[in-house]
Amino acid sequence: MNNLPISQKVYFDSKKIQLAYDVTEDNGTYRCQEKVDRYAIVRKDTGKVLGIHSDDYIIRPYAKLAEQVNEVVRECVDIDKYHITTKDHVYESGKKFRRDINFWDDSIDLNNYEKNGFHIKGTEEKIIPQLRIYSSMDGRWGQQIMWSSVYVVCLNGMVRPDWTFVVYNKHNKRKDISFGISDFKSGLVAHKELGDDLFKMMQKKVTTDETSNLFKQTLASSYAKKSLIDHTKSNVMKDLNNAWQKYEQKYGSTLFAVYQTATDWASHPITKGAEHNVSRKREKQVAEMMTSSEWLGLAA
Repeated sequence: MNNLPISQKVYFDSKKIQLAYDVTEDNGTYRCQEKVDRYAIVRKDTGKVLGIHSDDYIIRPYAKLAEQVNEVVRECVDIDKYHITTKDHVYESGKKFRRDINFWDDSIDLNNYEKNGFHIKGTEEKIIPQLRIYSSMDGRWGQQIMWSSVYVVCLNGMVRPDWTFVVYNKHNKRKDISFGISDFKSGLVAHKELGDDLFKMMQKKVTTDETSNLFKQTLASSYAKKSLIDHTKSNVMKDLNNAWQKYEQKYGSTLFAVYQTATDWASHPITKGAEHNVSRKREKQVAEMMTSSEWLGLAA
């Protein structure tokens, strides 16, 4: 039994084709063809163009990266006894790839956190560690292997600024991306520490005004400055305020509810653009928010 299956849609070959243009005389007569230092990355099975790059771009098959990470996982845990699930996402006909590996046996059960009258009810509310892989052929995403965590009920991606982005590699680097046993173990340790962080957030009271100011100075401000997608600052604040009302009602006026609001906003973008692109940018913004003076002031 394969406990770390890789979807067949991940297995495809690509080739580099050098681009050229026709040189003509002033009267339009064809003279010759001139090649340029640009290459199209083309899927062999479909003929789809996945990206255009210079000659130093190295094609790194998605399946090879997924298999490499699988080998590390097998070295670190007994996959026959562990409850592990995988999910592969191939976006835009193969231009981008994401793989999620979920480890259900290392979950943080929020029922275990009870103090000062605050208690989350429902055994279904837990947080599991997730090993995530990113890559692309269009140049938008470099190769990346990162630890994240997933809130099971809402499927929010839990973000921490100190360990969200683990290893990264551009496609023009000659050396392949590396991910070893120490990286794997550090991710599991960080996930366990997240439980203590969340418990502290559950106990920390905040006001709606403080929450609104935090979002205005960080998430909404970043969007306004970078002009991402078609969102204005007011639209971002509207989305955040709607999510805040939901989580405040469920978890009270706590920093935990603020955190859930931010990760919900990152995980479930309301956008006319490609959701996978927007969500990836937003996760980084949430990580940056958690190092801001506004967040540190609330958490103090």
